[in-house]
Amino acid sequence: MSNQPVEPQPEAIGRYQIIRELGRGGMAVVYLGLDPRIKREVAIKALPRQFSFSPDFRRRFQQEVETIARLEHPAIVTVYDFGEDDDVPYIVMRYMPGGTLRQRMQGQPFTVQQVSDLLARLAPA
Repeated sequence: MSNQPVEPQPEAIGRYQIIRELGRGGMAVVYLGLDPRIKREVAIKALPRQFSFSPDFRRRFQQEVETIARLEHPAIVTVYDFGEDDDVPYIVMRYMPGGTLRQRMQGQPFTVQQVSDLLARLAPA
């Protein structure tokens, strides 16, 4: 978890309705959202407001969008959309239920076999 100040949860980002916060990292907050046009749940990764005015953070966020958008693999989330809302950049991605890698580890390190299986799935990407 990060020491970022907690911002109030927005009701929407762009056209996407916010359902709840999924997680928070060093440079972004991830929300479960709903695309009202096609009634699909999505994950929305947004740069927190305190970072949105930093050219360095905005550049890093844009690089992440471009990198993820170029990747196509069943084990990597698909980028559906990206944009800005009230000067806050965001990425809209496929929502993958099941939690984060940290949550899936449940406080226990993965076995060598589990790591091997995971890397075998990701290596072709």
